[in-house]
Amino acid sequence: MTTLTIEIPEKIEKTLSDLIEQLGGKVIISDSNSKEDRNLTHVTEKLSRKDKKFLKEFDEAIEFVNLHQQGKVKAKTIDRLLNEL
Repeated sequence: MTTLTIEIPEKIEKTLSDLIEQLGGKVIISDSNSKEDRNLTHVTEKLSRKDKKFLKEFDEAIEFVNLHQQGKVKAKTIDRLLNEL
């Protein structure tokens, strides 16, 4: 099988992915707005808006941790976080 990467508008995502699956292909959805390629399977369409928001925020948190580990951003210390509470 061949892997093909294409960029399409979100409004036609479901229609095109349904067609590809009917033709026997596998659809992997990747958010082009993210800095890293995160593969989200076709299951994400079945998630509620609240769950999608949680996943997006979780991905952003992981991206922040990765940037911190690379030394590109500075994270708050636990003491500073506790003092803010």
